[in-house]
Amino acid sequence: MSSARQVVSAFRLAILLAAALSASAPVSLSATSHHAPAIAYMVSAVTSASSGYEKISRDATPGTVRRVLGSPCRELSPDVWIYYHYHADLALANEQACDIVVITFSRGKVADLKLVNQSAARYLAAKVKAPSVGLIAASK
Repeated sequence: MSSARQVVSAFRLAILLAAALSASAPVSLSATSHHAPAIAYMVSAVTSASSGYEKISRDATPGTVRRVLGSPCRELSPDVWIYYHYHADLALANEQACDIVVITFSRGKVADLKLVNQSAARYLAAKVKAPSVGLIAASK
């Protein structure tokens, strides 16, 4: 795939992912023709059975998240944490293998909670690792 085409595809995915995160229904994103579609659901809260069914929701601090859910399985950045093996209360999300919780922090509080499948998690990981075009241009 050409570099320009990859940039356009990544841009489309970013727009679709943003749309998916603002909608309550699932949105399917095609990362590439070689992968399953990336699917993300908005989540209002994450409950941990191991901490007495305590909930994490928007505005929780990183300390509260660690206390309730434990250390993240993976940190994509200091502001994006990943937790694996979660079960949704929505059958469709479970059928689509959306069992990964992505927690995004902003200004020291949870700003976004998503339940995603493996393809969406791979896309987010690649997006967080890749520098933006603006940063590349600024660094020259």
